[in-house]
Amino acid sequence: MKHIIMVLHTLAIGGAERRLSAVANYIAEQGYEVTVLLIDNPVVKFPVDPRVKVVCVNQSPDLTEYDPAKCELFKMAKQPAPSFFENNLLRMERAFHRNKARETEAELYLKTHYVAPLHDYIRQYPDAIVISFMTIPNISTMMAVKHLPNRALFGDCTDAATEFAETSPYHVLRRRYYQRADGAILQTDGQLGYYSFLPHTKKHVVPNFIRGDALPEPFIGVRRKEIVTYCRLSPVKNIPLLLDAFALLHQDHPDYSLSIYGEGSIRGKLLEKITTLSLGEAVHLHDFDLNLHAKIRDAAMFVSSSDREGISNSMLEAMAIGLPCVCTDCAGGGARMMIEDHVNGLLVPMKDVNALYLAMKEVIENPELAETMSRNAIKIKDRLRPEVICQQMLDAILGEAEE
Repeated sequence: MKHIIMVLHTLAIGGAERRLSAVANYIAEQGYEVTVLLIDNPVVKFPVDPRVKVVCVNQSPDLTEYDPAKCELFKMAKQPAPSFFENNLLRMERAFHRNKARETEAELYLKTHYVAPLHDYIRQYPDAIVISFMTIPNISTMMAVKHLPNRALFGDCTDAATEFAETSPYHVLRRRYYQRADGAILQTDGQLGYYSFLPHTKKHVVPNFIRGDALPEPFIGVRRKEIVTYCRLSPVKNIPLLLDAFALLHQDHPDYSLSIYGEGSIRGKLLEKITTLSLGEAVHLHDFDLNLHAKIRDAAMFVSSSDREGISNSMLEAMAIGLPCVCTDCAGGGARMMIEDHVNGLLVPMKDVNALYLAMKEVIENPELAETMSRNAIKIKDRLRPEVICQQMLDAILGEAEE
């Protein structure tokens, strides 16, 4: 039986993580042995097929909400640490080559926190195919398998060119270690250009899928005066832009509210901004909710204000349940790939508060357009059926897909 090892940050939160848990389930259903290695958090909140083995290789994981029935812990006999030579090299670089020192610091951090346990786990299964997703797991995995015989691939779920600052050491580490990859699975054609430094790596463009059977039926009738968004609360989602645009809209349509569903690092800052804008009565910040689709199906619209995405799962799901969608034409190209402006949604420039405000206003004040976009958006379910997309992913992992 072919063994496939998938490396992720976590299964506790995130659209990419939710999608990849479903991919793992699909692969297991096809009769393959599947192991998901988590490098940060052993908490599992997404449905995982009992045939999928979940292991956390973090040396000191946060055990908050940890359920050993869902995930086992892999402990190395000895906590890895930088060698005497590596420490001396780093001291010299800090003194004479500051940029090089940043690269070495990042490389050593990955090596001691992620690479060593990943290497020790994966080397037990020399015949397994290994695929990682997202930059830190990708770099760490390619470092871990550098001298192992395993076929290895990486998956990109965002726009790599803009994910980090130009001076970030992770751009250098990508170029250094992605050379080990036998293949790459990307979400959009827009991601291909960044990887021109991998001319011999077989690249596959596989979009996200939509589980239509797991979503409620589209709503027909008069919609509630509520605007919704749901995502990880992180800077790249640019929720402050949405709040500023909604503040303008609220002056024209004070009877509309905004509901934000999600968890993340900027939650406190968002609460402060809501207070600063005097929107406490109109904006509601909710925890992540696995059943939120049923709660939002009759909302007035869905808005994504991101600066960077691969293909937003939230956007696809909102389209599939017929919500009129307003999305920024963000780096990565996923929104542009799925939305035809004024046909099945509205596209607006990134970081443009006035454009986002006017687009939301147009949805409210042009109900015929909103209804047309809703009807057309639903068609995305047929285009992105899970059995088709997951099979494309599996073919790419097995090395059977076309370039």
